[in-house]
Amino acid sequence: MFNIKKSLCNATGKLYISPKLSGSAEKKLLHISDTPLCFYFDLKRLICRLKPEYIVHTGDMVDDIKLAVYPALICEHEKGIKRLAGMLESSGAEIFLALGNHDDFDIVNRYFKKSRIIIGAETINIEKRSFRISHLPGGILDNPAQYNLFGHDLTLKDGCIDNKRYCNGIAYINIIGLETGECTSLCYPSRIDDSRLGRRKSGL
Repeated sequence: MFNIKKSLCNATGKLYISPKLSGSAEKKLLHISDTPLCFYFDLKRLICRLKPEYIVHTGDMVDDIKLAVYPALICEHEKGIKRLAGMLESSGAEIFLALGNHDDFDIVNRYFKKSRIIIGAETINIEKRSFRISHLPGGILDNPAQYNLFGHDLTLKDGCIDNKRYCNGIAYINIIGLETGECTSLCYPSRIDDSRLGRRKSGL
């Protein structure tokens, strides 16, 4: 039955969240990256289902607005940031934000009042586990931690190297169990990459 529901979600472009994952009482960290506006509805549903204790966004928070390329769209960017901030900061989770190349610091800082903003890359301890957080893969490679969360492009893949976990937030939505240390990867709805303006190909 669950496989049928998963296939149906994939076929219709919806986000599939397994009952096992949503029903787990384990403390969770949710990692996302490069999120276009059309993902916000799914993100709100995901947060409501998972109730993560921590949320890490590794940048380009309104990813269908390429602010570094089209600075005249800053008002649209600001509207998206305001909407995202309200959603994330009302979740009750502790929020960490790594600024992306299409994020405006002043706008992000204006609306995210209770979140930790990371410029560049930082290593942070969460529930006795170390996390390296960066928008750019290069910020990970210079000093990898136990868990490495990043976005921007696909030059650095998901996987484990030397007992270190690498989580690319463009490739997958990542949920890390903070007691077991297990990482579950969810596929983004199929329409998300189109809204990222072909990021998988362009690396913008």
